[in-house]
Amino acid sequence: MPYYRCIIPKDALSFEQRQDIARAFTDIHCDSTGAPRSFVSVAFFETPDGEQPELGSEYYLDGGNRAGRSEEVKQQLLADLTQAFSDVSGVPAEQIPGRIRENPASWTMEGGFVLPEPGQEGPEWYAEVAAAAAD
Repeated sequence: MPYYRCIIPKDALSFEQRQDIARAFTDIHCDSTGAPRSFVSVAFFETPDGEQPELGSEYYLDGGNRAGRSEEVKQQLLADLTQAFSDVSGVPAEQIPGRIRENPASWTMEGGFVLPEPGQEGPEWYAEVAAAAAD
């Protein structure tokens, strides 16, 4: 369910930089939440002229996650994602605004399963999802 959109100017990042950012975002999300790597999606959207006056920056990170995590976890997650993007892209972190939006777990499916609330997954839930993915 975690979905991260990186809004960037056209041709601002190479394919390799995008791969590095996607890997870093996946690592950060999974390390922070315990989510399986296969659940994390990272997409890049280019603006044709590099201008996004409604966002106040050429770059913007827009995340979507399940609701239910502490403010501390959410703030650290956004800070770590922003720093990773900055490290790979060379754009100063203070020039990369962003947010993480939340939706109830019951609004989301992964691998054909409605997601439980954060922390309620349990090993049996992960085993069931893994078994279904192997079929």
